[in-house]
Amino acid sequence: MEAILHHYDDSSFSEKVRLMLGRKGMHWRSVVIPAFGPKPDYTPLTAGYRRTPALQFGADIYCDTRLIGLELERRVPAPPIYPPAADGRARALLEVLVAWAEQQLFRPLALAVTGEHAARFPAEFHADRAALHGKPLPTLAQIEAAGRQQRPECELQLALLEGLLAHGQDFVLGETIGVADFSLYSAPWFLETVGGPSAVLDRLPLTRAWMARVKATGHGHTQAMAAAEALAIAAASAPLPCRTGATAVLDGITLGDEVRVTPIDQRAPARGTLAAFDDERITLVQRSAALGEIATHFPRLGYRVSAVRA
Repeated sequence: MEAILHHYDDSSFSEKVRLMLGRKGMHWRSVVIPAFGPKPDYTPLTAGYRRTPALQFGADIYCDTRLIGLELERRVPAPPIYPPAADGRARALLEVLVAWAEQQLFRPLALAVTGEHAARFPAEFHADRAALHGKPLPTLAQIEAAGRQQRPECELQLALLEGLLAHGQDFVLGETIGVADFSLYSAPWFLETVGGPSAVLDRLPLTRAWMARVKATGHGHTQAMAAAEALAIAAASAPLPCRTGATAVLDGITLGDEVRVTPIDQRAPARGTLAAFDDERITLVQRSAALGEIATHFPRLGYRVSAVRA
């Protein structure tokens, strides 16, 4: 089944997935989506979820880079991008590093960069990001001030990354590249992709050299695809059988219930019928005249499930 990535060029989380695809040596199709809402050709596939990116295989849509990585590892085991499943310590350490990369490292950096270049972004972008976090629309001056406030935190976090690379090995967890590297790389990548050459990174030689090694992974083999073609592929396909073998119960919610699935740090819910629920993933199914049946998958970590009450 063909891999289709729904993404946009300047998305740091999309870059993480593009590198995963490159590491796997995969051929994949590229559907470029808007950086902010509305996303009329995207949200019908994602049950209304609107964060970027999502990876499509037929009528199965995988959301969030955590689950996308696990699904890629399942479908294309070699070369691996995760520590062995039996190595619980390495898997736990990886989760700690990914959480740091996406929260303590990336968030202040993103605020600093978008604040410094706030005037370059359309007003709709700032409105969209404020709404995602449930905050009022800030003024341009407030965005710029927030960016200045975050700059020292950003530099301290990047210094920690430099220290993490001081073990003398090529990659974060040893001599083999993997998800920890792709997760951590996306923050300094975003810094220079949006802001241009960084004097901060020039003072971090280990980070500079490591970034070059990660970048050399490449993005695999890609070909552009129109959104309409991706929708047509979904409509002509059927989802894979759900993995859950028993009725799942979560705070009174059972399989077959109408639910919302929401990131714990944003207000961007998906909505559909709960079709599967286990320690790794949550699966929603939605049906429409246009697309037939679509299965949209989310990771358990970082998401909450709530019932849609009549």
